[in-house]
Amino acid sequence: MKSMKPFEKFQTITVACMLMAAVSTLLPVTFAQAATSDWQETEGGKMRLVSAGMQNGSLKAGLEIRLDEGWKTYWKVPGESGLPPSFDTSASQNVASIKTLWPVPHRIGAGGIELLGYKDAIIFPFLVTPADKNAPVVMDLAAQVGLCAELCVPLDAEFSLKIPASGDHDLGTELLIDRDMALVPTAPRDDFTITDIKHAKMDDGGDSLIISARIPDGYGKKDLFVEAPEGWFLPLTTHMENNVEGQERFSLRLEGLPKDAKTQGAKLTFTLTNGDEAVVETRILAK
Repeated sequence: MKSMKPFEKFQTITVACMLMAAVSTLLPVTFAQAATSDWQETEGGKMRLVSAGMQNGSLKAGLEIRLDEGWKTYWKVPGESGLPPSFDTSASQNVASIKTLWPVPHRIGAGGIELLGYKDAIIFPFLVTPADKNAPVVMDLAAQVGLCAELCVPLDAEFSLKIPASGDHDLGTELLIDRDMALVPTAPRDDFTITDIKHAKMDDGGDSLIISARIPDGYGKKDLFVEAPEGWFLPLTTHMENNVEGQERFSLRLEGLPKDAKTQGAKLTFTLTNGDEAVVETRILAK
């Protein structure tokens, strides 16, 4: 059976949501109430904690953010400026682990700089593994999220959500969580992966990395986002024009490193995109 691309999954989920909305206007609501917290609001948007459904024994939850027109929020690497989201779930009960998933971001121009993030709405999904699968989970989340337009404001909120042991069965909420889970980068594959990393000197004498990659054609922009070791503040990559046949090349200036930092042995995480489809891999620099 042929697997669907993320864009096709998104279309399928979107159609399902539209059908659900149409049916709900014609028939009495018979679905279970979703496990959701109250909305926490500030200038620029609002957010809440939601949960519905299960995946491989883990409960599916998510921090849902809805943004006002013209506002945006950030990925875990915010770009040239901004506040990355911060999530603290340490006070949760009956939890063996909570894994945060990161939907692929996009570049957003703002005041002459580029941010990495999202507009309109986004759900940051969580996979919650219970310590006791037969007992409910209490998920406590302290979240700080930056919202930005002409000005930037932090939205700090605390949520507590009781999730049934079998997961909540609200289909509409589960489809929304699945919509953004489909945007989470997957493992690299032969036709979608980094093929080479080389050091190079820039025209101004600065150091850089030239990163080559195979990226299949998709429904949007081919791009590369880089996560560096703690304390490094690297600029965004530049998509080079003189690509090798069948491969894309990106330049990454090695700026913003701590004093005396060494690139040899440094671990960098690379997220390659072709629109809403993405893969992620970690590489150790040779020098």
